[in-house]
Amino acid sequence: MPIPCVDLVIIDRKKFLMVKRKNQPAKGKWCIPGGRILKNETLLQAATRKIKEETGLKKFKIVKFLTTKDFFSKGSAFGPSTHTVDSIFIVSAPSNQKLKADDQSSDIRWFSKVDRKWLKYAKDILYSAGFN
Repeated sequence: MPIPCVDLVIIDRKKFLMVKRKNQPAKGKWCIPGGRILKNETLLQAATRKIKEETGLKKFKIVKFLTTKDFFSKGSAFGPSTHTVDSIFIVSAPSNQKLKADDQSSDIRWFSKVDRKWLKYAKDILYSAGFN
């Protein structure tokens, strides 16, 4: 069964925030922050929770809904293949704040350019948000 998730394109002017994953899927890859929606949690509540948990950001504004995308992976932290349905939001946040990655990420950093080696899913979202 597909898992409902939120993904967050966190931006400050011409920069965007990425996290390096510790877990499958995409272990060791740079990804857009986000994750599962909890039962009885709205999309905006989930987005707010994931921003705080995964980045440590305290000042931010959810600007707009961008799109919905499917993500399919052959493996996951819980075993076999995964299908998530992701609601993607644009979030504005000052980049001068202290960042704190959660226990699912090994690094967190601002970027200004999309790396062609990143996952197609992440690149597609960043392209649709206006980055190249």
